Amino acid sequence: MKTFFKIVLGIAIIAGICYGLNTLREKKQAEPEPEVIRPVRTITLRGQGETFKRRYFGTVQGSKRADLSFRVSGTLNKINVEKGANVKRGALLATLDPRDFNTRISQAQSALSQAEAQYKNAQADFKRYENLYKQRVIAKAQYDTYKTQVDVTKSAVNSANANLKSARDALKDTELRAPFDGVIADRTVENFQDITAKQTIFSLQDLSALEIVFNVPDNDVLLAPLSTNIKSIQDLKNSAKDFIVNARFDAIPDKVFPLALKEVATQATAANTYPITATMPKQNDVRILPGMAVTVEVDFSGGKSPEPSDAKFSVPTTAILSQGGNNYVWRFGVGYVSKIPVTLGQIHNDSTVEIDGPTLNNGDVIVTAGVYFLHEGQRVRLSED
Repeated sequence: MKTFFKIVLGIAIIAGICYGLNTLREKKQAEPEPEVIRPVRTITLRGQGETFKRRYFGTVQGSKRADLSFRVSGTLNKINVEKGANVKRGALLATLDPRDFNTRISQAQSALSQAEAQYKNAQADFKRYENLYKQRVIAKAQYDTYKTQVDVTKSAVNSANANLKSARDALKDTELRAPFDGVIADRTVENFQDITAKQTIFSLQDLSALEIVFNVPDNDVLLAPLSTNIKSIQDLKNSAKDFIVNARFDAIPDKVFPLALKEVATQATAANTYPITATMPKQNDVRILPGMAVTVEVDFSGGKSPEPSDAKFSVPTTAILSQGGNNYVWRFGVGYVSKIPVTLGQIHNDSTVEIDGPTLNNGDVIVTAGVYFLHEGQRVRLSED
């Protein structure tokens, strides 16, 4: 009997514990957890002032450029110019050893003489047998054989003539001449070196007018104030003619060189940039050479003062929230955040990026860290550190 009472008492205790735990759980579920107020770091937006002014790195090149090579293979016999030399059109720059080419000419001349002798013999035979055929002394088949021999030997003469001309042309090709006035920008071989046909020997550039090539990121192309009626490259150049484009060289910091746009690529490179070519008149007071680095300054506004609505701002790249192919920032309100769509501009070396958006204003407070851990309307507080 005692055992029975012990079992009943144990069951009662267990039931009481279960009831108590269930009551506690229901009470806990009924009370909502307090919302966590996340601390955030922020930055205050300040307009940059130079809305459409950009700087790009470029390189100098001549208005005409050519990599010069021989059309035949051989051994360099003489190099007449050095790097940096000014040359005129037609100037002899280098020659190959002509001995092998003279031998080929001699062989071609010998082959031509032999072919001409055979042709003359064939003509004489044909003339003799032609008379016999007219007298009906020989059959037509025999006459046709000698006529064919004339045709064959004549073709051999034509072929030998072509081979001789080719050998003479090859000899001419042992001379490398300048196709235009310019400067030898580079030389890639040394004298007495064996070279192959089409192997670059010199790089020639015309420096009477200079070109500067620089790359514009696709974001700047989208933000530049271009006409919406552009249908061709000419329309693009006409639309961009008001842009102010200048070049600066580190060695000449106090001088600005005006540029004029020449070519605008419509196909982006692998780095999502568009190559732009600008021209610069030859400078007589300074020596600017191909390959020099240059900073290109472009004022897309054409010198006009930026409108207040066009102002762009710079924020740390950590402030950008990328979702679904779009970009956003979190704007700090009075104890909460809201998601604002933005357009990205140029990324700077200090890990900041330019942004703009229709609802951004001077003085807006933007969250700069932990942007992927926030949600719309979330309560936040300014970080004290």
